Amino acid sequence: MQLEFYSLPLVVDRIMHKQEHARCSLQQSVIQHLHLLLITAFGEFPADEGFGCGIWDHDFDNVTSAHKLKEFIRQSLLQSVQLHEKRLGNVRVEILLRQEEVPEGAGGHRVKKKIDITIAGILQSTNERFNFRDSFFVGPLSY
Repeated sequence: MQLEFYSLPLVVDRIMHKQEHARCSLQQSVIQHLHLLLITAFGEFPADEGFGCGIWDHDFDNVTSAHKLKEFIRQSLLQSVQLHEKRLGNVRVEILLRQEEVPEGAGGHRVKKKIDITIAGILQSTNERFNFRDSFFVGPLSY
């Protein structure tokens, strides 16, 4: 049995008025939820101030060593995923932190910190392997 989930962005008016809302698969729902978890800072969601991850506590951190920062982010994500995404079991988080040169107007370049994130696990209801990859630049956030 293939379950359907509401896709993001959630349009609450449509649901409240019993109108059709875009739907997605279990895998896509977990992907959207993990992405939301990644881009949310702790305290940003008033209904659950523990929702989010600790990446944003170190967004402009240039003092902490790359190894310590990478491990802090990995642990924070692991704990957040285990707490907020119950559909995923045997969760593993891998982080790659690197500097990348990005083009900037008029032929210039800028070096930014890029975080590559891989979250793997097992979908509890189907026992399928699950892999999620996301990456973004921080300081300030950009996709």
